[in-house]
Amino acid sequence: MLSLIELGLIYSLVQAYIWRWQQTYPQSVWLILLLLLASHLFHRDTLRGVGFQIKNFFPAMKETCWTATPLLLLLVLIGILSGRLWDIPVRWQSAPSVLRYILWGTFQQYGLQGYFHNRLSEVISRPVTSSAVSAMVFMSFHVPNPALMTVTLVGGFACSMLFLQSRNVFVLGLFHGAFGLLISNVLPREWLPNMRVGPGYFR
Repeated sequence: MLSLIELGLIYSLVQAYIWRWQQTYPQSVWLILLLLLASHLFHRDTLRGVGFQIKNFFPAMKETCWTATPLLLLLVLIGILSGRLWDIPVRWQSAPSVLRYILWGTFQQYGLQGYFHNRLSEVISRPVTSSAVSAMVFMSFHVPNPALMTVTLVGGFACSMLFLQSRNVFVLGLFHGAFGLLISNVLPREWLPNMRVGPGYFR
């Protein structure tokens, strides 16, 4: 019961930040981060349990590749057929922004898997069900962008299932970054509105 109350509180704060506070009170993100830290300390979470480990990096990478590679190739094919793949700017100057996006993807995977999915697993015993609920949580953070909602629902479920097997957010963050960069470049611009969510989608 306590985990459900905690989940509801953190979920509500994240939604409030997306829809309101990021514009009116951006410093509130620190409150959410402090509450996440307090939760980890209260539940005595380990770095491995949260997904911050490198010991199994290569086995986790191999496992994730089997799931992600066909989807990555599908996006590449879409990019080739649409002609947008060749418009992707590949230059050294882009490296910092690519790295920042991968780090952002890793942080999102930590939030989704290391916090939300871990807490959901405490109240939902079936891995498939907890992964499905975790994916719906992830999708809800991308309302009202229909393209991102679809992608995050499918991708969130796949990542949640993979997390239960490998518990490595670094690997998931790499693939999250790769998918995000491909999606933002090969899908039609009008589908994504600059990858914006929340009230920013309407600007």
